[in-house]
Amino acid sequence: MKKVLCSLAVGIAALSFSQINDIQGFEVDNGNYVNISFFRSKTMPVCEGTYGLIRNFWSGGKAGSTTFSSFSSNGSAIDINFKYRVNTLGSGKVVEGSMKVEYSADGGTNYTEIGNVNFNQVLSCTTFSYQIPQGEVPPNANFKLRVSGQQAGVGDYYLILDDFRISQGTLATSDVAKHDFKIYPNPVKNMLMINSSSKLTEAKISDVSGRLIKIENLKDNKIDVSSLKAGSYLIAVTDENSKQMTSKFVKN
Repeated sequence: MKKVLCSLAVGIAALSFSQINDIQGFEVDNGNYVNISFFRSKTMPVCEGTYGLIRNFWSGGKAGSTTFSSFSSNGSAIDINFKYRVNTLGSGKVVEGSMKVEYSADGGTNYTEIGNVNFNQVLSCTTFSYQIPQGEVPPNANFKLRVSGQQAGVGDYYLILDDFRISQGTLATSDVAKHDFKIYPNPVKNMLMINSSSKLTEAKISDVSGRLIKIENLKDNKIDVSSLKAGSYLIAVTDENSKQMTSKFVKN
């Protein structure tokens, strides 16, 4: 039996954040998914349970999507899994189309594509899996996962989506401070200093919505933030072993 929605964890420290954790089978409602042309239905065979998200790419038009949203990222890797199948209504129908999977860390202003599947035949239930690397979705970013379908040619087919599982591990304290990672002064006006026992190679600064503001190669463990507007920001630094550590600072 499918669960509808897992509750979000609560952050427990200044540099700790909740985490994205969602299981959605559409048995009761749409949860945190906003649908364009897809709809919750049991009119076609689904992958788990009775209901899924269904879309006919002919009578309903050439495009449609479902989008999951969350502000609960803690900065760690995000595992994405869902099931899909392709069906036709009766004989003589042609399957011609595709499915695109993408995510955004800035509320939908920019999307990164992580999958594109072409359809040319009926498909039984298939699992899509992908892991977004740690640091790509900063803590508390406006995260969106969008799955869209597109018709091509004269295709007349159904795309059925089901059993979404979006999960993020707990960001351990060691992920933030294992290498004695500290920033100062905080609040800062001009130059932000970074203290770390490991060699740092890169720094990325984002606003609290997850929009990337600045990327800089680190040579002397400091970064000029004088051009930033006053407000709160996130800084993610990467060391020589590709480990990423994240902290928050305030620009005066």
